[in-house]
Amino acid sequence: MNDLSIYQEKILNLANENKKSIAIEDFNRSFEVKNPMCGDEVKVRLKLIDKQITDISAIVRGCALCEASAGLVVKLFKNNDIPNKQLTEDFENWLNNIDQPIPATLPKEMDVFKPIKEIKNRHKCITMPFEATVKSVQNDN
Repeated sequence: MNDLSIYQEKILNLANENKKSIAIEDFNRSFEVKNPMCGDEVKVRLKLIDKQITDISAIVRGCALCEASAGLVVKLFKNNDIPNKQLTEDFENWLNNIDQPIPATLPKEMDVFKPIKEIKNRHKCITMPFEATVKSVQNDN
């Protein structure tokens, strides 16, 4: 098994896990992001209490990469502090620099998307759930 197939398996596992999830009903923040280029949609809902995300859902209508990214968002941020506002910018910068290792400012689990760095037209698919999460905690919805 090569590195690419290991990453692919991890990505597909994240996507399959997230497909089974349902939108939380008890939330106080939300944000929706749509990609007009491919039609992907992500709806993030979260319960924020004292700068901690006590519950979160990221429901996707889109590709497996977007679904996997949404699954990672839920894993990383449920019962955790809100993400840094710089998260999405750091993620995009890392994706756009093929030889750069994952920076310390990003959760190491995001490295699962390393093979996608070379496929620029799929970057938006994996950044959308993170973007929606960051924007949901910045806005009072």
